[in-house]
Amino acid sequence: MSFIKKKVKHSLKWKKDAKYCSEKIGISIAEYKKLKKEVLTELKIQKKLKKSIESNVNLENGTAKLAVNSTYEPKTADEIIALLKIDTTKWKLSQYWNKQMADHWRVSALVTKLKDEESYFEELLDSWKPKPIKISTVKLNDKTKPHVCGVMSLQDIHFGKEGNDTIDKDFEDTVKDLVLRGSSSHYIDNLFFVIGGDLINMDTFNGTTTSGTPVDNSTSATNAYIQAFDAMVWAINFIKAYCNTLTIVYIPGNHDRLSSFHLVHALSKAVDSDEIVWDIEYAERKVHVWGENFNAFEHGDSYSKNTPLIYATEFPTEWGTTRHRTLFTGHYHTNKKVEYITSNESVGFMHKTLPSLSKTDYWHYHKKFVGNKRSGKLELQSMNKGNICELTCILD
Repeated sequence: MSFIKKKVKHSLKWKKDAKYCSEKIGISIAEYKKLKKEVLTELKIQKKLKKSIESNVNLENGTAKLAVNSTYEPKTADEIIALLKIDTTKWKLSQYWNKQMADHWRVSALVTKLKDEESYFEELLDSWKPKPIKISTVKLNDKTKPHVCGVMSLQDIHFGKEGNDTIDKDFEDTVKDLVLRGSSSHYIDNLFFVIGGDLINMDTFNGTTTSGTPVDNSTSATNAYIQAFDAMVWAINFIKAYCNTLTIVYIPGNHDRLSSFHLVHALSKAVDSDEIVWDIEYAERKVHVWGENFNAFEHGDSYSKNTPLIYATEFPTEWGTTRHRTLFTGHYHTNKKVEYITSNESVGFMHKTLPSLSKTDYWHYHKKFVGNKRSGKLELQSMNKGNICELTCILD
């Protein structure tokens, strides 16, 4: 529609005679009358055509065919969407085609139902069922055994990573081996169990890490989440049977900062027990004290030579009331210890980089990060003497 014609159309709202309107628009009365007649004819046709938007919805596959008669040919997808009044929050325009008729255009389109995130996760939760849990009956009243606390930080499991096909079984075998050996000789008063730290290999639907780095995956983000959730539900119930108090410590990793937080938050709501302490606050550095033991936790992807000073500064009370200070990290998939000591070793600081249960993917192979033993560790600590035992489960 031309600019002058649009002015004529707008003049219909004025409800003035042809002389007034033509003078205001700046055209002759004859030209105004001619254009007014054309505009009224087009509006009449449009009013008639507006009533005839046809739709054919296929509920089974979530598609719909829409069709309408138009006085003009739409040229772009936006014009098609506007003409067919497609709600783009619910439907996606997949195809469209125009056919010229005698006095109008026949405009048709195929649209696909969008799966909004809310309904997607509702469907996901409705279909989710926890794995059957078989918990051995264990009596913890044998307090004649030495009383200890346990620290089990099995970071870098990478559920969903390519090549990690047996990680479910590997994880369960490791937890069983460490907990059964530790509880057979000691009364575990409190066990600190770390969840997070690259528990899941990816953090987005596109299969990338939190920062957008592409990684090699063997499944979708949702399947990896469910696999990790099932494994943690099992682990929590199993470990709790062999210790007096279980403390869950959430630590975010560089692969799964958001999804691991969602997972541990969901776990805290799904598992009901008064004997479980949930430390699920999002924080990249955490400290828990048991007796004279200062146990610090982080993922380890932010390296600093000033790490001991950082913990002494951020946690001065915990630092000042303890003698045996240990930082447990992961990230590097290797077993490593760095000890910072003064003239008296009992007031030092031990940084332990723990190994991983995860198998080697292409990235590690390409970077020549191979040869590390796949293993998990459980450290047992005396209330006054610090670390008295370190159990290791090495996988084949």
